[in-house]
Amino acid sequence: MDIALKKLDLIQRLMQVWDEATLQRIAKTIEAEVPEADMDMTDEDWAELERRRARHLRGEGTSYTLEESMARLRKGRK
Repeated sequence: MDIALKKLDLIQRLMQVWDEATLQRIAKTIEAEVPEADMDMTDEDWAELERRRARHLRGEGTSYTLEESMARLRKGRK
């Protein structure tokens, strides 16, 4: 299984977890392996993210269901 498919599988499995204690354990594991410092977002990046969020909240943005998102990701790999 290539890395992109493995990530998709992990995301799908994570979406099935509803127990808060389990989510906290998963979060600790991820934080240990991928420190937040690796997320180098500039102020401009954050501003763009906020603009997109505002558009979404106004109903102006495009949103996708989980299934649609997964299909788009798989299609992009081809």
